[in-house]
Amino acid sequence: MTSKLIFYYSRENRWSVNALAGALAAAALPGLKLSFPGTAEEFRREVSAAGPRDAAAVSFFTCQRKAAAGLAASLARPGGPLLVAGGPHASALPEDALAMGFGLAVAGEGEAAVLDLAKELLAGRRPEGIVRAAPAGSLDDYPSFPAKLGLYGPIEISRGCPYACTYCQTSYLHGGRPRHRSVRSVLEHMRAILDYGLKDVRFTTPDAFGYGSPDGRRLNLPALTELLESAGALAEKKGGRIFFGSFPSEVRPEHITPETLALAAAHVSNRRLIIGAQTGSPRLLKAIRRGHTVADVLRACDLCRARGFFPYVDFIFGLPGETRADEKATEELIMELSARGAMIHTHAFMPLPGTPLYGEKAPGLSRTAVAFLEKMESRGKAFGKWRAQRKIAAEPRGPKGPGRA
Repeated sequence: MTSKLIFYYSRENRWSVNALAGALAAAALPGLKLSFPGTAEEFRREVSAAGPRDAAAVSFFTCQRKAAAGLAASLARPGGPLLVAGGPHASALPEDALAMGFGLAVAGEGEAAVLDLAKELLAGRRPEGIVRAAPAGSLDDYPSFPAKLGLYGPIEISRGCPYACTYCQTSYLHGGRPRHRSVRSVLEHMRAILDYGLKDVRFTTPDAFGYGSPDGRRLNLPALTELLESAGALAEKKGGRIFFGSFPSEVRPEHITPETLALAAAHVSNRRLIIGAQTGSPRLLKAIRRGHTVADVLRACDLCRARGFFPYVDFIFGLPGETRADEKATEELIMELSARGAMIHTHAFMPLPGTPLYGEKAPGLSRTAVAFLEKMESRGKAFGKWRAQRKIAAEPRGPKGPGRA
């Protein structure tokens, strides 16, 4: 008997699917077939031809809720495949995923859960309802992508964050104690990428310079040195390049030091570093539990520029509780950073389920803030998707779900 697992391999979610497919490919379950349609049309076509022993999985963010609900509504049918929801939204609000039409919602890290699902399907069983998945444990136990299937992407080197920022899902989905992939495993992933003929190697992590830290707060320079020296040597040997602390990762401002920048300068190819600042208001920094100061952000920018790195600094406008005084403090910091050579990446607050701020009323962006952002963009000093995010934030949120303090 065979079963087929069809993953919606969308551009926005393929890295999440890579981790699930990596776990399945490594397990090599007899009788399991995997498919990865990359567009909604292709996904619908494959799912429409699938049967009750098969499953169709969609991983999605809250901002993709409407599109995911549309897929579920169009594909749910008697005798059809099991529709499975996963990712950040289903993890925080699994009941909402079921209400959208999915038959199974996976809440939590999905590697072990998808293995269990595949075994159930192969045994002729059809699990439904909510699966609350346990943490995946060691990252070395699961590949970041299924190289056996010819699918590649960034290498996840760390998971989890101790700061529990009130707007961010990372700590609430993956826990507050960081887990790090071993250097040996990172190099295995790199060899797969470079031997396939790809040249650029990228990484995912909540804080690139925090690699190896036991608590995510204190730097572990020996571990970071081992990683970057080993990765840099392998990339040089095979004619590749490594990108570290740039998209799809970032760096905490207080972890930008002369020592970490010296390591990066010696071994990485990027000269752009993404820094999370989020607000220029000391009051709001404390309220959202960022764990750093305005001075840390300015110092990080200056250190980057002195070492030849170009800082891209993230800011969020419209945080709950934000006043005009807070906006002004953020605008002043942005102007100062811009004068010191930084590019500004702008966001509008979006309430994410499972975070403490999900149920809070956001003030939105004032006319003054909108005018400021537009002025900075017109001068080529800022960019971002704050307009689209502001619209998403204004949409009905659905069930409140478990906000966490």
